[in-house]
Amino acid sequence: MRTSNLYLKRTCIGLLLIFIVMLTSCYSVRVMNKDATPEPDPFNTSPDFYKGKMTHVLDTIIGLKLVEGDFHLIVKPCSNLGIYSFEYRVTFGGVMLSAFTFGKKRKVNITYVCVKENN
Repeated sequence: MRTSNLYLKRTCIGLLLIFIVMLTSCYSVRVMNKDATPEPDPFNTSPDFYKGKMTHVLDTIIGLKLVEGDFHLIVKPCSNLGIYSFEYRVTFGGVMLSAFTFGKKRKVNITYVCVKENN
């Protein structure tokens, strides 16, 4: 009876630790230009921040070499006015991919909105 209680206690602690790791490894960072107007898209009816905005999504896996510490992505260019908002998202799956490949592969999920050109 005592060993089954110990097993149950260890299982609960293990599941709690896995749950905490999953919650802390999922996050997003959004940088926004408050002095600009976003490029409109009347057909975008998403219920979140991007409703009515023309979004560009980059969802890919990049490969890093051990000697390189940074990477460069080429995205669809915005006008000369720049970017209205930029969101970088990290998911649990992306963290696990990076862990299993020892940091050589990373999942990148970027959503950005360009600034509206004044006509």
